[in-house]
Amino acid sequence: MSTAPEKAAEGPPCLLLVDDEPLLLRAVARLLRIKGFEVHTAENGSVALLRLAERVFDLVLCDVRMPVMDGPTLLQTVRQGQPEPPPFVFLTGYGDLSDRQLLAMGAQAVTSKPIDSAALLDLIHRWRRAESPRL
Repeated sequence: MSTAPEKAAEGPPCLLLVDDEPLLLRAVARLLRIKGFEVHTAENGSVALLRLAERVFDLVLCDVRMPVMDGPTLLQTVRQGQPEPPPFVFLTGYGDLSDRQLLAMGAQAVTSKPIDSAALLDLIHRWRRAESPRL
């Protein structure tokens, strides 16, 4: 019996949104659902690992600083454990790690908080066109 994550069925792109701020998590998830995405959420990197073990995601939008497990640790863990990890976009409201450092860790993009809805949607749509036929 396989323990590999379940691939998403054909349908809307499946995103994992990871953030420890409940209001931001709900607001961004709602926006993305309205725009036609299937959105799963996790309040920290540890919970995100559980979600990633359950299914394949087309894109992970992840906060950098969170309790329990931060975004860079999550990315490193996923990259070590999955042969084809999903692309990661980091969301950050702090300047403790530069965009260059986050990109060097393997993130495909970095966007700042507070989140600009139009800029986030533009970033996701650019990845849809460039990276994956499913996105």
